[in-house]
Amino acid sequence: MPMSKDGPPAFPAGEFTFGPVYEGPPSYAHGGVSALVLDQVLGMAAAATGTPGMTATLELRYRRPTPLRVPLLVEAKASRVEGRKVYAAGTIAAPDGRVTVEATAMFVMPQRFVTSQY
Repeated sequence: MPMSKDGPPAFPAGEFTFGPVYEGPPSYAHGGVSALVLDQVLGMAAAATGTPGMTATLELRYRRPTPLRVPLLVEAKASRVEGRKVYAAGTIAAPDGRVTVEATAMFVMPQRFVTSQY
């Protein structure tokens, strides 16, 4: 994960592999699990700005099928902070470098966090 000169991550990135349990179409990952991965990594990018929040919007563009059983690269970066809102974008890429899924999101830091009673 790239580091800024101050120490914390400049943007979250990592390599992972979807196994057969995540199959949607034959031999490819289910789009919902791709959304889960991107939501998590975009949220990490938002939190790295010092303004952690909850997902308010998440938009995905599926460019091509995401293969199973191969190393995939996920990256995300916050683009701007506006008060309690943080905007971020990220991708999942196949081993050949071609992007399979792109995502943008907005996270909103609640005025106060209240833990669930459940």
